[in-house]
Amino acid sequence: MIDFHIELNGQIPLSSMVMYAKSLGLRGIALIAAAEYIPSTEEKACDAFLKDHAKDSPSILFLKEKQEIIRKLAVYYDMQIFFGVQLRHIPPALLEETVRFYRSCGIPLIGVYGESISDIVEKGTNFSAIRAKADILFNPGLIDEECVKLAKENDVYLEISTHPKHAYTNAHIAKLAQKYGAKLVLGSNAQTLQELHSPEMQKSILKGACIESHDSYELFQKLQKVNA
Repeated sequence: MIDFHIELNGQIPLSSMVMYAKSLGLRGIALIAAAEYIPSTEEKACDAFLKDHAKDSPSILFLKEKQEIIRKLAVYYDMQIFFGVQLRHIPPALLEETVRFYRSCGIPLIGVYGESISDIVEKGTNFSAIRAKADILFNPGLIDEECVKLAKENDVYLEISTHPKHAYTNAHIAKLAQKYGAKLVLGSNAQTLQELHSPEMQKSILKGACIESHDSYELFQKLQKVNA
């Protein structure tokens, strides 16, 4: 089993999170760093980094450092580890620009923090994230049918969360995804070692929400090709 939403909050060493996930029996994980909105004037800085490693913004350099650490950990722990960013509380009107910016910086996995019923998130975030073609819409909450249809068209994965804070709407998300053919992936939104779940617990949570299938392995394969 795979967990596509483990948050990097600076409180737990990356190596500890990886080792604990492996000990639980997870086959692959995505470590997700928080990413800020960066005005388009800094796009040139990102391009410069990609070309000659000169004059990059500190925030992008930080993400690149984390990405390199994760690559090395994956080798030494013999585990599939993917790096990504989460765009949280970005104004919906700026999401398309922000997703495009981080794509240009070579970030392999981009997720957007969706309209969870357990948090204050600006209305329209779900739609704007899907329109921007983020890879994953985390905790979509009570997502509407039009958004799910668009997720299918734009190949955006919808998260089924194993986190108690966000799992209340799993059955709703799964029902609409099944109806319209949208794709689902598993994520824990774990910020502590205790919030990670074993494959057995993941299966129990899925069964409890009457979810028979998901597409985590499909995304897993896509990211393997990106990392190759």
